[in-house]
Amino acid sequence: MLAFVYSPLYFFETWLLAFMMNRWIKVCIGEKHRKWFRILIYFIFIFASLAMLIGFILPDSYFKDRFQHYGSIWLGVLMYSIVPVICYLIFCLIWRITKKKKGTTESLQRIKKVAITVASINIIFVLVICIYGIFHATDTRVTGYTVEVERKDGNISELNAVMIADMHMGYNIGTKEMQKMADLINECEPDIVFICGDIFDNNYDSLDDPEKLIEIYSSIKTKYGMYACYGNHDVDEAVLAGFTFNYSDKKESDPRMDDFLKRAGIKLLMDEGEMVADSFYVYGRPDYAKPGRGIEERKTPKELMETVPANYPVIILDHEPNELKELSEAGADISLCGHTHDGQIFPANILVSLIYDNSYGYKEIGEMDSIVTSGVGLFGPYMRVGTISEICKIKIRFVS
Repeated sequence: MLAFVYSPLYFFETWLLAFMMNRWIKVCIGEKHRKWFRILIYFIFIFASLAMLIGFILPDSYFKDRFQHYGSIWLGVLMYSIVPVICYLIFCLIWRITKKKKGTTESLQRIKKVAITVASINIIFVLVICIYGIFHATDTRVTGYTVEVERKDGNISELNAVMIADMHMGYNIGTKEMQKMADLINECEPDIVFICGDIFDNNYDSLDDPEKLIEIYSSIKTKYGMYACYGNHDVDEAVLAGFTFNYSDKKESDPRMDDFLKRAGIKLLMDEGEMVADSFYVYGRPDYAKPGRGIEERKTPKELMETVPANYPVIILDHEPNELKELSEAGADISLCGHTHDGQIFPANILVSLIYDNSYGYKEIGEMDSIVTSGVGLFGPYMRVGTISEICKIKIRFVS
């Protein structure tokens, strides 16, 4: 498994960071109090590096959730510490080569002072950007879009829709964040709400208060209801640092997830659609990688469009923004997706833009309007840097 391949690098970087911090403290304060600082730093780093693993092993409980949460913060710290670590290794290499050539350290004092200054700047940089990322992580905003669709048959001329995705309810996201999301949705006065997958974060037992969460979703007021599709994390799997562990060949949602949606008044569409207000058609696709219960392989864009009523606008809910060109060519009018988180932390947003035809925001694909949201919640590091947590307010105009 990839988790076992990357774990040595994870622990090596943690040890190297601790070692670098101790070297920096030694230079800054000298030997007198260094012993106690060294013990404290190694204790903090050992706890931080093992937090996610401890949370993975512990049975479902408050402590499991806390360890997972702290571990996800540490994951973000490590990601932003990679550059300083590489710079340190390069400096050590240059230092040793120069020392060997000169045969003395006297002429290297200036280099040493420069190294200390650079190390201090790097430490401040990592601290500032990580603290910002943590506080910005769940600062949810409203992003607005307006699209026009050929009316065809149907009586509605305008639809106020809200799209959300990637709540990842579980270790990092709970009732507090979902209440804020629900309040923002209600402020938008939506006619309909579309939910594009990754509602849960794999483990239903990690929800902080399922009954309260159901109450929160039930409080969302709409004219035509809420419709959802599942994503790749709406399956019952163990997750450690972003890597999933399948204990069986089945990739299915926990039955309690399905019951949650039903009780919250959310209509789950599993490779099926529904006519809304005799005016437009909503079709929910199973996830591209993990289609879920009872579905071995989802319908192709052509196959699904053959099942929808003719002469009505068609809105496709899909978690991953795959097959956008195929959906456009098959005749879909609007595609709504999530999954990418817009990279969640810089520079990952640059990387995801190279993978998908539309990794974030609005893009016209042929005759189809594609909107991809950066999502409400978080996955992996408990941070957002260079991206936003959002709900999407979409005004859909049906024109003749």
